[in-house]
Amino acid sequence: MKKGYITVLFSVATALSMSLLITMFYSVRSSATRMKAVLATDTAMTSCFAEYSKALWERFDLLFVDAGYMTEVSGLALSEEHLRNCINKNFDECELGLLGGKDLLKLKCTEAEATAVCLASDDKGAAIKLQAVNLMKYHYKLSYVKETEELFDRIESYGLSGGISYDAAYEAAGELEKYKIDYSGWLPSVTGGNDISEDTPAPLSILNFVTEGGYSLTKVNGNLYAAKRKLNRGNLEKENKGSITDIFFLREYMMRYLGNYQNTRDDGLLSYQVEYLCSGKDSDCDNLASIARRILVIREAANLNTFMGDETRRSAVEAFCAGVCALFSAPPEVAKILETLIIAWWVNYESLTDVRIIMAGGKIPLIKTPAEWITGLGSLLGGNMDPKEHKEGLGYTDYLRVFLYTTGEKKIMKRFMSIAEMDVRKIPGNEWFRVDNCFDEWQVNITMISDHGYTYNAARRRRMIN
Repeated sequence: MKKGYITVLFSVATALSMSLLITMFYSVRSSATRMKAVLATDTAMTSCFAEYSKALWERFDLLFVDAGYMTEVSGLALSEEHLRNCINKNFDECELGLLGGKDLLKLKCTEAEATAVCLASDDKGAAIKLQAVNLMKYHYKLSYVKETEELFDRIESYGLSGGISYDAAYEAAGELEKYKIDYSGWLPSVTGGNDISEDTPAPLSILNFVTEGGYSLTKVNGNLYAAKRKLNRGNLEKENKGSITDIFFLREYMMRYLGNYQNTRDDGLLSYQVEYLCSGKDSDCDNLASIARRILVIREAANLNTFMGDETRRSAVEAFCAGVCALFSAPPEVAKILETLIIAWWVNYESLTDVRIIMAGGKIPLIKTPAEWITGLGSLLGGNMDPKEHKEGLGYTDYLRVFLYTTGEKKIMKRFMSIAEMDVRKIPGNEWFRVDNCFDEWQVNITMISDHGYTYNAARRRRMIN
């Protein structure tokens, strides 16, 4: 009887021990499976971000994944496929056989679906703005921002900015719109590449008076680019709302990375890109002419201020008009009319001269002293036109910076996205590039199965730059 008890006790103990061991084995395998699923997913998402658009990075120092992968595919289908493949490569342990090991987990990713995404074009290019501003904060200090503010305030204090559109340059950022994403409805890439032509300027364009010729005549089809095209939309918000100084840092990024009349870029489709940000025309010469006219407006207001405070020149004009009227026996009223016409002509011609000097690389004081006046009353050709002789004051890029600062942020970002598409499409292999097909943050749902009968679902969110 005693031996029978021992046998039963041993059998029960063995059964309990085996149950404990098997339970521990399954528990360890389940925990290991979950851990490996999470690690493989995180590694795969990092690998997908490592496939950023090299062309966009090299041209603009911006990090975004091109979901089309240099093809005409629109949407996140290719990114989801890449993510799924990367996860499965992390699950693959076939090399263990060489070491006598065995894959005890046997995991496989069956589905990777993006449920949320932040596109480069969302919320007026908020993701682009965030990267650009953070980049420029490494190059400029707040003291530089203050200097630019003072320049802007100085132009304002003299009332010289008439005719410039301020279209909400300093408006606070509104609430981000919330969109529901539908990948089946992503806009197709109807066409790729750039459509350019030679533009013919108007015969009496202001450029004929203020330049020596030789300006760019490139014209693009604006309907192909982000500023005028209907864009895809994501459904993730950027958490960083920024600060008031971001207004300045963003515009300095544009001045640093885009070309202009006096500093063109060989890798740019449009030669006058900052001018395009300010004016939004499809042709180089139209954008340049717009900037020239706006400089002329400021110069005319400034020169009229100087002229009306110059008693010597005013007296000379009065004496000249009085002499003309006396010569032709005209009434005094005619002298006043003639005086107004001569002052208007003289101020306009002085201002055109200023603009010519500025466009040629010289500088003109914002408010001149009478001694700094250039043209003479007696000759249409009077005055020193050599820009090398004019080194003090504001130059072309100073005025351009002011116009950029007084252009609304929404317009700047939409036009910058168009420039980004123009320039990247110039790079071989990137003919189908679209900013609204690029992302730097996404959220995905992953479904994984194991040959041992387990099914796991994981939801992960990752951004390009933390």
